[in-house]
Amino acid sequence: MNSRFKLATGIFGVLFLVFFLVTNFYPDYLWFSSFGFDELWLFTVKSKVFVFIGAFALALSWFSLNLAIANRNSNAISEVSNLEFNTPFSFVNTFLSQVRDKSRQNTQLDPGSSTYKILLRLGAVVLSLFFALVARSWWLEIFHYLNQVDFGVADPIFNKDISFYIFSVPFFQHVQGWIFTLMLFSFGFTAWIYFSRNILLIIFSKVSHGVLIKRHLLVLLALLTAAYGVGTWFDLYDLLTVSRSVVFVGTGFTDHTFLIPAMKILTGLILVESVFFLIWAFSSWYKGPIAVFLLLFLVQLFGLKLIPNMVQSYLVAPNEMERERQYIEHNINFTRLGYNLTNVNEKQFPANDNLNLESMKKNDATLRNVRLWNQGPIKQTFSQLQEIRLYYEFVNIDVDRYMINGNLQQVMLSPRELDINQLSKKTWINTHLSFTHGYGVCMSPVNEVTPEGLPNFYMYDLPPKSNIDLEITRPEIYFGEKTTDYVVVNTKHNEFDYPKGDKNVYANYQGKGGIKLDSLLKRFVYSLKLSDFKILLSSLIKPDSRLVYDRQIKQMVRKIAPFLLYDNDPYLVVTKSGRMVWMQDAYTFSSELPYSEPDPYYNKINYIRNTVKITIDAYDGTTNFYVVDQKDPIIATYTKVFPGLFKPFSKMPTDLQEHIRYPKDLFTLQARMYSAYHMSDSQVFYNREDLWEIPREKKENDELEEMKAYYMVLKLPEEDKETFNIMLPFTPTNKNNMIGWLSAKCDLDNYGELQVYKLPKERTIYGPLQVESRIDQNTQISQKLTLWGQVGSRVIRGNLMVVPIEESLIYVEPIYLQATQSKFPELKRVIFSYKDKIVMAENLNKAISVSFDGDYFPEDTNSEPRKQIVGAPESSVPNLIRTFNEFKASAKSLNWIQFGQKLNELDSLINNLKE
Repeated sequence: MNSRFKLATGIFGVLFLVFFLVTNFYPDYLWFSSFGFDELWLFTVKSKVFVFIGAFALALSWFSLNLAIANRNSNAISEVSNLEFNTPFSFVNTFLSQVRDKSRQNTQLDPGSSTYKILLRLGAVVLSLFFALVARSWWLEIFHYLNQVDFGVADPIFNKDISFYIFSVPFFQHVQGWIFTLMLFSFGFTAWIYFSRNILLIIFSKVSHGVLIKRHLLVLLALLTAAYGVGTWFDLYDLLTVSRSVVFVGTGFTDHTFLIPAMKILTGLILVESVFFLIWAFSSWYKGPIAVFLLLFLVQLFGLKLIPNMVQSYLVAPNEMERERQYIEHNINFTRLGYNLTNVNEKQFPANDNLNLESMKKNDATLRNVRLWNQGPIKQTFSQLQEIRLYYEFVNIDVDRYMINGNLQQVMLSPRELDINQLSKKTWINTHLSFTHGYGVCMSPVNEVTPEGLPNFYMYDLPPKSNIDLEITRPEIYFGEKTTDYVVVNTKHNEFDYPKGDKNVYANYQGKGGIKLDSLLKRFVYSLKLSDFKILLSSLIKPDSRLVYDRQIKQMVRKIAPFLLYDNDPYLVVTKSGRMVWMQDAYTFSSELPYSEPDPYYNKINYIRNTVKITIDAYDGTTNFYVVDQKDPIIATYTKVFPGLFKPFSKMPTDLQEHIRYPKDLFTLQARMYSAYHMSDSQVFYNREDLWEIPREKKENDELEEMKAYYMVLKLPEEDKETFNIMLPFTPTNKNNMIGWLSAKCDLDNYGELQVYKLPKERTIYGPLQVESRIDQNTQISQKLTLWGQVGSRVIRGNLMVVPIEESLIYVEPIYLQATQSKFPELKRVIFSYKDKIVMAENLNKAISVSFDGDYFPEDTNSEPRKQIVGAPESSVPNLIRTFNEFKASAKSLNWIQFGQKLNELDSLINNLKE
């Protein structure tokens, strides 16, 4: 019976293990394989398993060794009932006697029983599993250490290459912490074994047999102390990223002169203490460890606390600038290194007032690309005019540039994604088989406006239509920002493609994305994986059907490469071949760069590089990781660890290379850091004499918020053609006048080149908030805006944009009106400011004309008018939507007179459309 039970238990264990592996590992393997990253997955799993098994074997061997020694020592010593303790302190002897009596009364386990032995072995296994799981969590740090690439820059305190702090120190600290914890647990585990046998206290008595137990425990204590000493040594390097000063980060005068030597002495004493514990283990000499312990206490008290604090307060603080000068310079230099600010090209920008009408016409390519549409208002307008059905949604508005009719044109675009939460019937078939994808894109130039105040469209409608020399050939969106649910494609049930009049158009997936459900095993494991047994039971799924899940683009890339940091704004690109491809920026980062200021917005990182551009095909999910900064040692290390994951940037298709852009998240982070670290002089930095900040701007409710960076097509000073850039102004801290502006180039030729343009300090250059205030103080403009706000319309003031033109600055702010009953704003006015003049006109061209007393463009158009909606006059559809919204509102408010009026207006508008 016993052998049968063991056999059944073994068979059940094997089956459970196979079931666990199949249901947990097999689905992930198939998912990674569907993207061509099966080798990446296998390498990751094998590495984790190897580290887990190695750590488990090591921990179990150590616990088993101590268990065996404890059992041997215990067997050599029988329980002593009447121990007499002989410590030098009588109160200790009394306490030990009480513990002896209490433990004897509470003893319930028989040390000789099989239950007791099984519990000890089980405890060793459980503890080893815990240590194995801990070690597995930092498997990647092992490969960082083994494959690290040097930075070629050494820190100024310990003179070690930066790679030592980013790759080696974290690895050593993990190993030291793991060993220290292992020693601590093994000491406790061993002491508990002796205590449970009522023989632990023998080490404090006159019984001669206690030497075996004492020796065992002292050896463990020596190893524990040694591991702690090694950890103290590595704590030295943490001083390079923390500071006792409010001015700078990193080791300062007190740390360098007093604290570091004290910590080295402390480390040496701890290691000496561990040696003395070993000596005590094999002798009766305990005075050495006690003496060293007292020295450790004194060094801890005086060397690490009192003396450094006194030096900082009485020697450094009264003359801090001179004492800390070289350390402040280290902080400036390494912070610039950490945020890639070492090569910022500083230039003077005169901010002259010498623009005229002719110079404006010469820069019409820049003015044609001034963004009059903010992302909030145009998103609402896109939604009202182009979502077509309730289940479509424009999630985000992306900004990019395209060559349109031979001209570089900045555009705003958004994919039309599917929101299954808006389906009227959310059945399993609808949510997972029928409504599987979004469709098409809406694209509009940033500056063009119809007479009704609505955007002109380059791309629009379903199926996609285009007014430019760019067509979409594959409009289906299976991978996007909104695709959070799994779908099964190419089934017996046709997929909804797009609506067409009163009917729907259906199609079947023709791509290679997803996992082919060509076996019962795959359907079974995914039924478990996704907790949906309809995948297994549905008769609509065929052998060549494909399961597409984890297809939200941010979720995808994080699952593939969780060690990278990802930008918050992926954007869609329409390629020349007509496919839609997502572009996702990724960063390598660290928080271990010596002397670099940590950023509070990004988990206190102090080193970051935009090293990777990721492309994801919206139709089949084809994903590629391209390295755009091969000089970065961190990405070079990752390339060695994962050789099949990354591709050189030259392998990216040319039409995608034309659409890379400098990420806004990184640029904003760099701008924040540069606002302080543009000061290269340590005296100026210490006194914060020239501290800048990102200016504030007004929100809709008149609250202030930090100005957001914005993309622009413009001709930079001293350059002969327009380029695509991202820029952001600066103001002095707690001041509103403008002091400079930072730009980063987005085009391929000079990608990532940072330039700061400093304005004259001897005169006032209006900052964004000052221009806003001047607009508020303009009687004619403020009265007009107030009047509009009182007649049933909501006035929305767009983002103020500072636009460099030649050696001058102009300011542009759009004004939107939104009727109370309407859900989308219309661009009704543009405010233009130059020098002391502020003008509000119907569009930017008229505002420029009025400001310069001439005709900028007599036609008052920025480009050829474009058809907005095929088959309808430009003014009819917006009027129809507006009137219909007002018609519904009057019915809801029981205003039957207005209800009848709006009904007549609707009838008239519909008849006009028929004509």
